[in-house]
Amino acid sequence: MRIQKAHLCMLAERGVISQDVGRTLHDRLEWMTRNWQPPVQYPVHEAAEDLYFVLEQELARLEGEESAAWLHTARSRNDMDTTAFRMALREALIGLCRNMLDVWDRIEDRARKGADELTVLYTHGQPANPSTTEHYLTALLLDFAEDIEALQKAIECVDSSTMGACAITGTGFSIDRQRVAELLGFSAVDLHTYRAIAGSHWLVAPAQAVQRIMLDIGRFIADLLHKSSAEVGLYSFNDDLVQISSIMPQKRNPVILEHIRIQAGQVAGCCNSIVGSFMNVPYQDVNENADALVSQFMDSMPLAGSVLDLLCAALEGMCANSERAEEICRAYGVTTTELADTLVRKKKIGFRAAHGICAVFAKSGGNLDVLRRAWQERSGEGLSWDDEEISGILDPRHFVEVRTTPGGPAVEGMVPVYAMLKKRRDAIADWVRLVQKRLALADERLADAWKSLEQGEGQGDW
Repeated sequence: MRIQKAHLCMLAERGVISQDVGRTLHDRLEWMTRNWQPPVQYPVHEAAEDLYFVLEQELARLEGEESAAWLHTARSRNDMDTTAFRMALREALIGLCRNMLDVWDRIEDRARKGADELTVLYTHGQPANPSTTEHYLTALLLDFAEDIEALQKAIECVDSSTMGACAITGTGFSIDRQRVAELLGFSAVDLHTYRAIAGSHWLVAPAQAVQRIMLDIGRFIADLLHKSSAEVGLYSFNDDLVQISSIMPQKRNPVILEHIRIQAGQVAGCCNSIVGSFMNVPYQDVNENADALVSQFMDSMPLAGSVLDLLCAALEGMCANSERAEEICRAYGVTTTELADTLVRKKKIGFRAAHGICAVFAKSGGNLDVLRRAWQERSGEGLSWDDEEISGILDPRHFVEVRTTPGGPAVEGMVPVYAMLKKRRDAIADWVRLVQKRLALADERLADAWKSLEQGEGQGDW
């Protein structure tokens, strides 16, 4: 009905229809907006295969066929449908974007609380480096930032009006496509009339953006499942987030992570099927650009929201085990990288030699005698560090504290990360506010244009 009203206002303003016809159609559409209930099943009968024809026939019943037909001047179901689809997608995607900004804040809050929580980061499934929960979660947050930025670009692709493209080639009537776009809150007009109808980017781009969000969350959850396994034990979860066994008293299954992974996979699969549906499809007005795929995508949005809600619940109920992180570091020699670095810095040997000495030490299970012997063989002199000094070098928290390079886990390393995150979040939030302001302004403009039409004001000459 918003499209009907915006199009009618434009036709009257441009003088394509008379003031009398404009006012009459205004009154009938206003009555239908307030009183008419469209059918719930289609086709209603042979001549009413969809909502468009049902509405047109109802309007003709109220006003007469000839007068009602004026409303369809300089438009087609094609440009109306695609505009309606884009309006629905725009609303859903902006809602998802706002939701993600809220989730961003909750992830960042949990990250800051994890500044002193020691953890171990893995590569290829093996313990690699000690770090902190803060460092771990801010990596996810930076991916999250790029995901929202990709979603923003996708929304910009959706946010252009196709009204006035008609079937595929536009019209000979003197219409104002920009005016209709303005009344409907679009940021632009999809300029090329054929592309406006035949193009698929407005649907494929948001599907790819949402799929990317789900992929990133799914990867993180797979890693978190590993870190929270009984064998690793770096994280556990509050009682309300785990499932017990009906037979095994000891079980604490972190099923919230599985539910996130399942739902993220469902949404990603839906998005993938939408993208795949366009493979080898003619570059024409086809039903792939229609309600089936749009409805499928829209139906996945609540599930995407559920993924985000569960992610927040999981992170807020996640308990770090710093003691276990220290055990893993000792058991697997995780901090020997820093020992090698320290040999380079303080003993002035090449890193490859230091690496070899520390590799022998790590294979020995951390035997200090082996370390001293390896150093003696390499340098021809005794290692001047006592056991306490070596222990300090190998301490996981020391490992974290010295990694002050930008993006490292030390306090100094996190400062530029948070600065970057703030800059990007502020930019996205500003953009969302501008979009919402534009949509609210469009509501006001359409209301004003609709009132002017009722009063016969501001219309062109017949």
